Amino acid sequence: MGIWTETVERKAAIIHTQLAAARHLALANGASEDAVAAPYLKLLRTLYSEEFPFAQLTDSSDLVARFKGPAVDVHDPTVSIVISLFSDIREQIRGIAKSVVGLATDKRMVWPSQLDPHLSGVAHGSLLVGISVSPPASDTTKGHQYEIEGASAQVFESVRTAVRSLSLVARYVSESGVSESIREAFPDPALRDTVMLAAKRLAPTGRRGIDSVSFVSPDQQHEKIKLLTPKLRLALAHELLAPVKVSTEGTFEGFLREIDLDARRFEIRSVSGVGAIRCVYGPMHDRTVKAALDARIRVAGRYDSIEGQRPRFMAVNTLEVLAMPSVQLNLPDDEV
Repeated sequence: MGIWTETVERKAAIIHTQLAAARHLALANGASEDAVAAPYLKLLRTLYSEEFPFAQLTDSSDLVARFKGPAVDVHDPTVSIVISLFSDIREQIRGIAKSVVGLATDKRMVWPSQLDPHLSGVAHGSLLVGISVSPPASDTTKGHQYEIEGASAQVFESVRTAVRSLSLVARYVSESGVSESIREAFPDPALRDTVMLAAKRLAPTGRRGIDSVSFVSPDQQHEKIKLLTPKLRLALAHELLAPVKVSTEGTFEGFLREIDLDARRFEIRSVSGVGAIRCVYGPMHDRTVKAALDARIRVAGRYDSIEGQRPRFMAVNTLEVLAMPSVQLNLPDDEV
């Protein structure tokens, strides 16, 4: 039994004790036991129909998403909205995994691009979705799908930690913007940008009948659960337009990988003395970036680093293609 389930069980035990005491008093004073018991039984029904499913999901998942709004605040939401929400979650978790693995190692890996998070449960009460990230090679029925060539268990744990950290983002966002204290929660600027981008994409637009979404990880405290709303999505979007706040400048050479054309992000790998750097670029580089996958490039601009040392996230000012690949890889759209 996990922490969240234990908390609900403790609440239930307290209510049962209060119920027994109330019935005893009613019997001793000639009052109606049913009338006295009614409010306690109502509390127990709510506890087991709403809080208990949520607690079980949270204890068995790496991340629980709770969607609220007229499209899902019904007993039988449409299949199309459920499939759409599942697809959104899968793609953003996959995106986090690809970024974390790419920034950790220069090796090409099957696992992040084909990662299919496991559904650990669904429950009513708006729409509750529990997601688990399974270790590579744990699913023998799907063979190579979870292979992570040469990657260590440490890389997988980094992916799981990053996915769980989605539950932290909403704490630092208000309608007026994103608090600078988010840097303390996410000291790695590349990871911070990756998770904030995923949170922004999963936050509701308000156009699909979803008013809010909250994310919970098993080690999170209940009172710290915060909602992401359409207004907070706009605040995140504004922050992500100019996410690099420092003035340190530099020039780096490496191979252009993992392009996200919609977010105007890419990674440069095999950077001498650095490894990999996540980059954000402006519209003036759209055409160059789109045609330069796997090319050797030189970028210059302002960059943020871990503890003021290792460059991790750059706002690209200039971009120069040094050498195109001899054979352009024909990757599907979700690999770009």
